[in-house]
Amino acid sequence: PAGTGKSAVAHQFAVTAAERGEKCLLFVFDENIKTILRRTNSLGLPLEKYVLNGAVRLRQVDPADVSPGEFAHQIKRAVVEDGVRLVILDSLIGYLQAMADERFLSLQLHELLTFLSQQGVVTIITVTQHGLIGAMQTPIDVTYLADSVILMRFFEAGGEVKKAISVIKKRSGGHEKAIREFMIDQKGVRVGEPLHKFHGVLTGVPTSVEDMGSMMKSR
Repeated sequence: PAGTGKSAVAHQFAVTAAERGEKCLLFVFDENIKTILRRTNSLGLPLEKYVLNGAVRLRQVDPADVSPGEFAHQIKRAVVEDGVRLVILDSLIGYLQAMADERFLSLQLHELLTFLSQQGVVTIITVTQHGLIGAMQTPIDVTYLADSVILMRFFEAGGEVKKAISVIKKRSGGHEKAIREFMIDQKGVRVGEPLHKFHGVLTGVPTSVEDMGSMMKSR
């Protein structure tokens, strides 16, 4: 859902790629560039530094001003001509708004992602789900196109609203199945310990494992 830190994670990938000397193309649909740079600075992410030196090309996109075909062409040209190695689309909802018919979204994305994969380019796409805590709904499901899917959630614990992160899909090889607490503050983006003491974190209102044990004994 909105506010869990999807963009912050994407920005962390962009900065890390730039630190390795790789070029990154970052398209944003939902926020303006000044807000993004101000927020990343507050998190200690030097995104602005790499935007200024050209390692990260940050582009704000108005869906009303560009067609999906034109947008895909911009990405392909940047990859072929400028050697971009990481492409970030933040978010899919903004890209969807540029589509004349959402039925064509999967087709367009499949073609674009296939091209980028063949070029050895990593692509990160964020998707905002409807809702905050509890049952979530996705406006359109394109997870079958992804090699990896990272899920982020709010959950309630100890009278506070916290964040959780987990990997629910990795197409090749194994992956960690633990659900971990996720934090974003002035120290940056941090992943905490596995939430072994809770059951049902992804529902938003988890139950303590100890409480569940007591309930089972009482039965």
